[in-house]
Amino acid sequence: MNSRLKAFFAIAFALPALLVSTVVIGTTSSAGAADTVVEDEQWPSPMDATLGLHGIILEDSVQASGGGNSVSVMSTMSSSTGELLCTSLATSPCANADNYYYKAILAPCSVSITIDCIEGISSISSSQEITAGTYKEMFPKKGANEFDGSVEKGVPMGRTPSLWSLPGAPHAFGSDYAVIVNVGGDKSTGNKRSLSASIVPVSVFDTKCDSRYESCSIDIYRQQYDATGKGKVSFAGNAADYGKYRCIVWAEEGRCALGHAFPAGFSYELKIRLSSEPVGWLHGRMQNPNIDFATIGGKTTVTVAAAPVRVPTVAGLAMWPDLPADIQKWFTDICPAACGGRIDGPMSSDPLLRNAFAGSRVYSEAAFNELKLWTNFIKDRATVLTSQWRVRTLSQGEMNSAGSCIKDATGVTGIVTTNSLLYSEGPPAFNTETKTLNYKVASPHYEKDGKTEFKGTYNLTVRDDIAECLYGFSKTLAAPSTVYAEETEYTEPDVEQYVDATEATYDEAATEADFSEEEPFVEEVTLEEVEADESALTLDEPDNEVVVARVAADVVTELQKTAAANTTIELSDGWFKFAATNFTFSAPTVKVAMGVNPAKTLICIAGASLKKVTAVSPKCPSGYAKAVTKYCIKGKTVDVVVAASPRCLAKFSAATAIECGRGASAKRVIAVKPKCPKGYGLVTSIVCIKNTSVRLVTMVRPQCASGFAKAVTLTCTKGKRTTKVTALKPACPKGYSRKK
Repeated sequence: MNSRLKAFFAIAFALPALLVSTVVIGTTSSAGAADTVVEDEQWPSPMDATLGLHGIILEDSVQASGGGNSVSVMSTMSSSTGELLCTSLATSPCANADNYYYKAILAPCSVSITIDCIEGISSISSSQEITAGTYKEMFPKKGANEFDGSVEKGVPMGRTPSLWSLPGAPHAFGSDYAVIVNVGGDKSTGNKRSLSASIVPVSVFDTKCDSRYESCSIDIYRQQYDATGKGKVSFAGNAADYGKYRCIVWAEEGRCALGHAFPAGFSYELKIRLSSEPVGWLHGRMQNPNIDFATIGGKTTVTVAAAPVRVPTVAGLAMWPDLPADIQKWFTDICPAACGGRIDGPMSSDPLLRNAFAGSRVYSEAAFNELKLWTNFIKDRATVLTSQWRVRTLSQGEMNSAGSCIKDATGVTGIVTTNSLLYSEGPPAFNTETKTLNYKVASPHYEKDGKTEFKGTYNLTVRDDIAECLYGFSKTLAAPSTVYAEETEYTEPDVEQYVDATEATYDEAATEADFSEEEPFVEEVTLEEVEADESALTLDEPDNEVVVARVAADVVTELQKTAAANTTIELSDGWFKFAATNFTFSAPTVKVAMGVNPAKTLICIAGASLKKVTAVSPKCPSGYAKAVTKYCIKGKTVDVVVAASPRCLAKFSAATAIECGRGASAKRVIAVKPKCPKGYGLVTSIVCIKNTSVRLVTMVRPQCASGFAKAVTLTCTKGKRTTKVTALKPACPKGYSRKK
């Protein structure tokens, strides 16, 4: 990574395990699937009731989430009476209940429902043409568990999913889309609300289901009672599509909405009108999300605009004798407690008389272990890839690992979206030693053809006050001053000053005080690798935009091999936004560092042994010295020398490297007296500050965006010690004096 960029932003990926993924189940199923499945969204479940058949399915999609997420329900919760269904807050048993729980599917806004409703959806073409959608109908027309809420108590009306027409974004089966917006809460927590929202391309399908012989009712929550008379509410879903096709929502008379693929090149915007802002961290299946919360007059309008993503599904099935020994042992250990099957009755302990399937939640640690276990058997390719547009707040259980800055905050604190099959439970975990937000993901390496690499996408959006809480920007950065910024002059440094300016531009005194106990990451490297890295062009390509904040990033495998990823960081409307795209799997940990004390990398050398030390304040291990890179040149031959005290060979002259840019191209020039080629300019960096927000701008003629002011770097000395302080009004630490 370019050392100039490390001063304020650092991103790295680490692969704790190198996974190889998936055996693809074919497009047929003995459970009744058609011979040919046209699209991945209609991939039928391959689990059939064959004795001896064992398998795993890891899936996260609207199709797999179950009908319970598209049905409204409200019930009381009491130790004396148990769970009892309610139809209204004005009638028993919810009217006078000490506590109640609700999950409300929101209807479109109308004359009768003016709050907690869907304002509308729109499609956005690749040319940014916005076309509004038109509401068509509720689907089903009336839900089995519909309930009336209360505006005064902040409880929405619980209705059914709605169908909308988006003529500006037709898909392969028409222009209908299902919109499922779910708001949940309960009385005991002060009605703190959860939120989930999905947009799905659909077509309405007449299943020809005959209720005389099949269960083809709409999805429903049933009221039941145990032996003591206490109530229990359970979900009863329609399974008439099992092994045949996949319904998103069931309606009356055997009709269902079949899910389909999104058309290429479109993004979608959803607007929801709420009586209060949802609480917590959002997770989504979408790309480049732009999420806005606008509260006016006690009403919060949530606007979500994003592109859909394709998310892989992994499935591996085989008869017991065909499974490798390690997978057989896994089934023996977990069955029957953690296994399910398609055959009624207790599960046999004899694997040849057992029908067993497993698969953990995609955000659990167990799922990562399962994917790794099945690696050699399933050939590292996805079974199907379903296109999705979904977002939801994380549950309380998923938030247990969150730090206090995130867990104790109000409102929506941040958003993570990814197309990875598996992902970390909860929001990114903050590592206090490395000052990084870490988020683990895993997917098969290849798409279902076994040849095309599956490319990862990851978007992280963090509210700026949460970033302030995590990183403590204000402790090391001065407050902005427009007057001072106008008086500040910036002189483009010459080559020697420029090289010096690419070193640390943070308060090293604060770093040593705050991070003296950190555990550095040390890896063995070879001299050839270091020389190759030092001689390679590492400059990010300049952008035509006035302000660019780009960061280089790597995907680092357990073998310490690197693969490139495209990454960006920016601050917009009070949110830090980070994006990583085009990286390959198997199981990287995405690490995002923002602010003034990111990790840096130091190359250390002892004889022929080299170590790469990564830490906020890296130091060489005992017996090692800092490796220095020296460029040597003879004619057109350039020699890169890395050593504790590098020297050029005889007849070679010491050279200097500079970086030059023009438009989308970049060049590294190495010469005794380097000059940029005609038409190229010297690439430099400046630091821009706005309140507690920091941005590094690197380009030919860098300048700060509107609202940002240019920072100044002071070099301060205390005896033989030197430190640099970057701020709008920098001041040397106590005991230090400004270097003349």
